[in-house]
Amino acid sequence: MADEQLKWIFDSLIEFLKGPIWNIPIQTFLEHKSAVFEPGTENEDEYKKIHEEYKNLVDFMLGSHMEDLGISPEKFEQACGKADGTIHSQFQQSLFEQVWAADDYEIFKRMMMQKNIELQLQALEILARYHGVVTIGLVPDTNYIPSKEEEEIMETVIKKSLEEHKAHMDLAEKENLRKTLEATLIEKTRLENEQKREKEMLEKAMMMSIHEQNKPVTPASNTEEDNNPIVKPQEFEARQEYLRQQRDKLLELKRREREKRLSNYEKTTTQKRPKSSRAARSVVSQGNDVKNVDPQTLAYRKFLAARLKAEVIGNASSI
Repeated sequence: MADEQLKWIFDSLIEFLKGPIWNIPIQTFLEHKSAVFEPGTENEDEYKKIHEEYKNLVDFMLGSHMEDLGISPEKFEQACGKADGTIHSQFQQSLFEQVWAADDYEIFKRMMMQKNIELQLQALEILARYHGVVTIGLVPDTNYIPSKEEEEIMETVIKKSLEEHKAHMDLAEKENLRKTLEATLIEKTRLENEQKREKEMLEKAMMMSIHEQNKPVTPASNTEEDNNPIVKPQEFEARQEYLRQQRDKLLELKRREREKRLSNYEKTTTQKRPKSSRAARSVVSQGNDVKNVDPQTLAYRKFLAARLKAEVIGNASSI
């Protein structure tokens, strides 16, 4: 295979993985499915079922892209074998985790726990903005660096959410929401501490995956006090339920905005991706899960994951 074609295969792959055809359905899946991944709870059967759905989605999206370009699994394997060791450097941490999580259950579980907390913090941010509360530092720093498009989606969602609040809430409801917000903001420190612990466990899971240690990741101990006032169990549960309701509203607003952006992208792009575009639309607009994947299609993810892992190990050993 000529070096030019090798470079073209990976350039097109990186462009695809950073673009909306990949990002929109992947982010939609992760956000909507993360609801059951509550830190402190264990539901392994359900988690593993969702992980299988995620693997199918990743396999189908990668396979659809390669089919659109006419790249066979054999050609992609050759390209992976001759790669120059720079693929990993072109991946943002979040994108790297998305690909690797399909190949490793522990990484997937930790990533989904973080996504759940992230969404609750975003819901808090919307509530805080509605009441003019300063939100600097509300969402803690993590490895996740949103794309410009994701930042724009979030800003659009916040704007629409605030407009809906103003249009449909009477004075009594506004006062009730203000009181609820004051109580709910107490959750901020707890959520931040949980996200910090989940980040540590995700990093540990990735290191164990690199060294092929297939063991469950032990939850990090809570060495920090949340410094929150003592709350009655009923109040705590009511507060969490209210925040989950706001998260669900946020998810629906995001889904609609992503569907709109995906449609606009397909109308304006000069690159036609018939199969991968159909797959993305199916996930975003209809919420369809990919049930069956051609066994040959699995090869693309396996080759890519193996290539990424080889590069990470190589980089670590050279330090």
